[in-house]
Amino acid sequence: MSSMGEALAEPAQASARVLSLLRQLAPEAAAAIWRRDGQDWQCLGTTGSCHGLPTPQGVDAMLTPTNGHDIQPVMHGAEMLGCLVWRDMPSELAVTLAGLLGGQWLAWQQAEGEARARVVQDALLDISRLARECLGIEQLCSQVYRLLGPLFSVDNFHIALLDDNGTTLRFPFYRNRHTVLAPDPERLFALDESGQARLVQRVVKLQSTLYLDANGLSSALTDEIQPPQFWIGEPLFGADGVVIGAMVLQRYADEPPFVAGEQRLFQYTARAIGGALTRMQYQARLEQQVWLRTRELEGANARLIAEVDERRQAEKVQRVLFEIAGLANTSLSLTAFLAGVHRQLVELMPARNCQVALYDALNDTIRFPYSVDEHEADPAPHKPGRGLIEQVLHGGLPVLASPRQGRQSVDSGALEPESWLGVPLYSGHELLGVLSVRSYQAGVTYSYRDQAVLACVANNIGSALARVRVLEELQRAYAELEERVRERTSALDAVNAQLQFDSMHDSLTKLPNRSFFAKTLRRTWEAYANGAGERFAVFFIDLDRFKLVNDTLGHLAGDHLLSEAGSRIRNCMRQKDFMARLGGDEFAVLLFGMDQIEGCEMIAQRMVNEFERPIIIAGREVFTTASLGVVLADKDHHRSAEELLRDADHAMYRTKQLGRHGYTVFNHELRADQADQLAMEAELRRALDETDQLIPHYQPFIDAHTGQLAGFEALVRWQHPMRGLISPSIFLPIAEESGLIMRLDRYMIQAACAQLRQWLDAERVGEDIALHINLSSANLHDADLVDWLRQLIAQYALRPGMLHLEITETALIDVPDIAATVMRELHELGLRLALDDFGTGYSALSYLHRYRFDVLKIDQSFVFDVDRKEESAAIVRAILALADALSLEVVAEGVETLSQLQRLRAMGCDKVQGYYFSHPATARDIDWAQLAAIPWEFASA
Repeated sequence: MSSMGEALAEPAQASARVLSLLRQLAPEAAAAIWRRDGQDWQCLGTTGSCHGLPTPQGVDAMLTPTNGHDIQPVMHGAEMLGCLVWRDMPSELAVTLAGLLGGQWLAWQQAEGEARARVVQDALLDISRLARECLGIEQLCSQVYRLLGPLFSVDNFHIALLDDNGTTLRFPFYRNRHTVLAPDPERLFALDESGQARLVQRVVKLQSTLYLDANGLSSALTDEIQPPQFWIGEPLFGADGVVIGAMVLQRYADEPPFVAGEQRLFQYTARAIGGALTRMQYQARLEQQVWLRTRELEGANARLIAEVDERRQAEKVQRVLFEIAGLANTSLSLTAFLAGVHRQLVELMPARNCQVALYDALNDTIRFPYSVDEHEADPAPHKPGRGLIEQVLHGGLPVLASPRQGRQSVDSGALEPESWLGVPLYSGHELLGVLSVRSYQAGVTYSYRDQAVLACVANNIGSALARVRVLEELQRAYAELEERVRERTSALDAVNAQLQFDSMHDSLTKLPNRSFFAKTLRRTWEAYANGAGERFAVFFIDLDRFKLVNDTLGHLAGDHLLSEAGSRIRNCMRQKDFMARLGGDEFAVLLFGMDQIEGCEMIAQRMVNEFERPIIIAGREVFTTASLGVVLADKDHHRSAEELLRDADHAMYRTKQLGRHGYTVFNHELRADQADQLAMEAELRRALDETDQLIPHYQPFIDAHTGQLAGFEALVRWQHPMRGLISPSIFLPIAEESGLIMRLDRYMIQAACAQLRQWLDAERVGEDIALHINLSSANLHDADLVDWLRQLIAQYALRPGMLHLEITETALIDVPDIAATVMRELHELGLRLALDDFGTGYSALSYLHRYRFDVLKIDQSFVFDVDRKEESAAIVRAILALADALSLEVVAEGVETLSQLQRLRAMGCDKVQGYYFSHPATARDIDWAQLAAIPWEFASA
């Protein structure tokens, strides 16, 4: 009998063992084992002829022996666990077997209770932890719902919270499988607005558990179509013992009623949830207090800043008045003097539009020796009228007005200022004129503080005005005499100098041209090579987006861009350095006295940074970047000046290969790379003539909603016999530069179509499969592309819509007009077009407007952080919304984790592609079984 206790067994298993033992000890006996489950009885097993053995109909009747049979109870203390009904068996054996059953059942019950307790304890600990991790009450409630699932049925589970006043309720979480529409989590319900709200109010008032059956619910939930059969509500208490809401659990007619254990467990979880909600609300109130305190400190800081600004303004006024006094003591002309005053005045107030009016009493005329106005031409002398200047002259006092608000302009062609301020100009007691400023900008008006500042400036002007006018007349006379001599002696020199300058300089930027640069470079190299000159460096600079700006905004905008680019490059150079425009958007720079490459890199980085600021062209912000190549003169590796310029050009081209907007220093590695590129180009030509080096790899697309295989993308891989596997990032640029890219594209398209035909014949895929193939910009120049594709589709008997040609934004930039024509013909043929790497180019939205696409491919740089950064998620969400508005399919590239997949599915993405499903593989290595298993994984996710 000791073998019965080797392991804990369930009641049915323990009963089977006891009956087996009974058959060995008393084969003639008949017995049945009954176990008590609440008020019900369950027969766990029988042995022998059980005909006539009683069934338990009641405890008292069951324990009474009758007609040669007996009943032995299975007890645990005073609690009855079940009974052994037997006949033709010694009573001592029955007692022993009943005791054995009791021990086995009790051990099983204790093990079950301990496991249940551990689950409950873990759930309560997780609920307490959620208060620190969740960002809001809705998220907390959702996580609580997930944790309560293993404890008891939560198909119909609600959480209701009171507001701060205790007058309204809201349901941050409401789950009911019999209700189609759940309450809005943000909506507030009056306490008597619905049946659920009234029941929650009763729980709050009672501050204890409320349990109702169908009779109690029939009158309470009259507003529900199908009221529940059982309802239990538990109050949620805060830290101070005040009820903050209630937690509700419901059962319907097809569900069992609540048992006592479930009710007690429901109470325990309610206490834990109430504590978590209280901590979260306390944290929210603490953050609010911190925010209010921060606002108070910001206000105090603002007041201190205002006081500091006021002191600085006073110091600035004193400094400006001192500068104006200094100008008055110079021999400047009247116009130059007033211009200097205007420059100083702008530092004190918004005085972009400034005017000085002087009154000539002898001729009764007002003239304007200085006038700067952005909306009006310089006024001509005129007789006094009834304007604002005349008001100042008439009264001799300042005038502050708002003409645009107070009256309409007399001249329909003139624009009235938003604010006007004028003060009189005195020299002693003589009124000489008026100093005025005006503002056309809405919201910029003058104040009495500005009036006081302008009056101080006017006092300094009036005292020096008479003396400046006299000096101006003397200087004018001297200037006229000198001008006559200068005109005659310099006219011929100017013509000769201009001719020489034009022959050696660029007509647009006025920079030295290619010829001038070549001569300077040759002369500098010869001096350095002969040991008579210092070491130097050569920069080759190319603007990355000049063609786009020139084609989009016009040649005038391109000329402006070139001029601004030359100015920015010049600002990064030293005084002794030499710069030239070689032609187009290419510039070159000679840096003299450069012994170390570090100094060159510092200046190169400075030039790159200069182009991070926008350039204003025709009122628009235009961004362009620069790619630089840097080479330091070296007698050991260079034999001529031309080699220096060639190496700088090669380094610049490497910068463009690496992504543009940067610089590359020419070194031994690049020198070796030049020879290696030539060798690799020849090897690539041979590889295109063979069939075992350029191997197509295929990466699947997966339907994001069903997990079904949606298509493949064909990717080229070069398995070199000597170099091994060569990355496409290495040989594709060589193919584009050498013109082999068209052959490579056709090679891949034909190989992919042949493979697709094999899959169709082998019934690996269906007619609805999509095959994506990359198409470079060079193919958009090929007039025979469409006919070739038509013949290829007919050769392999493919449906044209199965082929998706992926085009990058770079291809559209290079040949925008030709691309539109070719893409239209491809659509007419029945092929579908996809815009690859959407969002990473220059003007993707314009391409969607100009060209017709069927598919957008979201770049993996956005998918990488879609589950971690809200910025990436917002970009992906915007792309999906745009695609939905334009009826475009969307494929998200670079899906590598389950979290990314779940986020994209929640956003409504059509298709996904990435290492999470499969790495690119050859047709022979594709794991079809794994692809077929993905829908099952989606269904269980």
